[in-house]
Amino acid sequence: MSDWSIQPAEVNTVLVNVADHIGDEEGTGGLIGEGVSLGEALQEMDTAAGSVPISVALGEFAAHYFGLFGDAVGLSVSAVSGAAEATGHYVDGDLEMAAEAQATASTIPDSVN
Repeated sequence: MSDWSIQPAEVNTVLVNVADHIGDEEGTGGLIGEGVSLGEALQEMDTAAGSVPISVALGEFAAHYFGLFGDAVGLSVSAVSGAAEATGHYVDGDLEMAAEAQATASTIPDSVN
């Protein structure tokens, strides 16, 4: 990996933009905010429908969708964190650690699974 040639400031700009698209832990924006909004809409639909079969179907949809959604958010956060960590190691001159961080950037943290 000795032939790396990155521009840390530009990498940071991209990572900040991607993080904004992912959203924050409060669910006020980005992909996470959309998930919160969908969850609220599903609850409103369930209440409005007042039907056991519809409640079951909405619950099954939510369980499946939010599982996939959680994985997508987990992978996105992992990729941003891994890229930031790899860039930090690169700046510090530790190319071996940078390569290791880059290689593990596509794993879903256990806390998400």
